Amino acid sequence: MSAASSNVVSPEPDNAEKLAEVRSFIERHEERYGAVPKPAFFLAGAGEGDRVELTEQVYGILKGVVAALSRGQSVSILARDQEISTQQAAEILGLSRPTIVRLIDDGELAAHVPAATRRKLRLADVLAYREQLREKRNQFITDSSAAFEDINEDDANALLAEARRRR
Repeated sequence: MSAASSNVVSPEPDNAEKLAEVRSFIERHEERYGAVPKPAFFLAGAGEGDRVELTEQVYGILKGVVAALSRGQSVSILARDQEISTQQAAEILGLSRPTIVRLIDDGELAAHVPAATRRKLRLADVLAYREQLREKRNQFITDSSAAFEDINEDDANALLAEARRRR
């Protein structure tokens, strides 16, 4: 299931002048350069060179928050886990969609059904499962190489030939 957390940010009367200044800057910039900014907005820290460029998405969020706060509105920020389909999970894991469905049915992968029939998985769960698969594969390789460490070439060829016959 999707975990969510919410933070409510209310306007502070002492910041009204600063909010108006930020809002005015954003409006002037949009008038001059257009509504979609070129990557030219930065978050600055206290030290010289302490800055990071804001993405268009973060800029849009910041612009909306400042506009709402300057109108005296409270703002809620809701963090949600990204959900993906069984097909997207299959592509990430390099497995078939029916295999993903079987893993869900077997309880190996968590999923929920928000609508009538479509299963949804948390991206974080799928990525964690992918890491578990990597760890299992690495452990298998380590264990296998240790088990056959002392085998000579003739014995290895005989084992390989037997494995091919069994296919």
